[in-house]
Amino acid sequence: MEKQFVFLYPIPQIINWEIEHYGWHEEGGTDAFRKKYKDVLNACIDVRYRQKDFVINYAIFNDTVVSDVIDLQQKDKIIKVGLDFKTHTTKQPDGEYPYPDQNYILDQLGEIDILRVAGFHMWDCVEKLARRAYGRKLDVLVDEDLTEFFIGRLRDPDFKVDKYPTYSPGKKGEVGYKFFMKARRERPWLWQEY
Repeated sequence: MEKQFVFLYPIPQIINWEIEHYGWHEEGGTDAFRKKYKDVLNACIDVRYRQKDFVINYAIFNDTVVSDVIDLQQKDKIIKVGLDFKTHTTKQPDGEYPYPDQNYILDQLGEIDILRVAGFHMWDCVEKLARRAYGRKLDVLVDEDLTEFFIGRLRDPDFKVDKYPTYSPGKKGEVGYKFFMKARRERPWLWQEY
C-alpha cells in the first residue's frame, strides 16, 4: 500500500511571512517563535507520516526552494508544480490568479493508495488538490492542523503532534460546531473524526 503525504508550498515566501506576521508578539519574539514553529511542524510531519511509512513530498513552485524551516530528510521528495511563484501571485487580465495543474502534481507522486495533504492554503490550493484527488477516487484527507491553521494550533494547550485533528470544534460550543461541520458535509476530504 503506497501512502503519500504532500505539503503544498513550504517555501520561504510563505513560511517566513507566517512567522514574522504572527511571531513578533509571542514570548521570546520572532526568533523563539520560529524555533517553536520549526520544531513542532517537523515533529508533526515525522510522527504523523514519516514514522508511519508515508512518502514525504514537498511541492514547490518552479522558481522557489523549500524553506529552511523544513527538516528535509534524504528520502523526502521535492516536486516542482509546473508554475512559477511570480506567475501564481500575478493577477491575470481576467482578474484571476493562475494555479498549478492539480493532475500534474498528483501524477508526480506516483502510486497512491492513501494521500494526506497539508500546506497553504486550506480553502484554496490545499482544497483544490484534495478535491482533485478525491475525484480520482483516492483515499484523501486534509490534515488541517498543518495548514495556515498551524499557528492557532501552536497556541492550543491541547495540541498533539501525534494525531489529528487536534482541534475540536465542539470546544467553541454547539453553534460553532454546526458552522464548522456544515463546511465539511459535502467535502469528504475534510471530514475527519472529531
